[in-house]
Amino acid sequence: MTATPDVDTLAEQRRRSRRFVQQFTYLADNYVDQALVKTALLQGLSQSETAKALGMSKKTVNTHARRPWVPTAAAKGLELPDATPFYRYIWGSDDAAAAAIATCKRYDRERLHIETY
Repeated sequence: MTATPDVDTLAEQRRRSRRFVQQFTYLADNYVDQALVKTALLQGLSQSETAKALGMSKKTVNTHARRPWVPTAAAKGLELPDATPFYRYIWGSDDAAAAAIATCKRYDRERLHIETY
């Protein structure tokens, strides 16, 4: 005979999974999109061309272009897990992820005239 699962345990599992999805959505919307936008702009695309290529609005591209690379979600109040596995998954390898982050930092130095960490 199978034991009935504890309702509190099920509820906690659901909260954890929803928090996980929220964290990855935050990473994708803020860091991955920002890296893609900055890479496209450094390669010479205009903001309009970048918006069209990435399926974003020009306003979203402009927002990502103006926002410095800040690898923290403190402002959102989220406790993010180490994003390295996520970046590795998105870009295919640790080297490619490091290159994307380096591109963001280069963009910040060259276009925003700030040093990011």
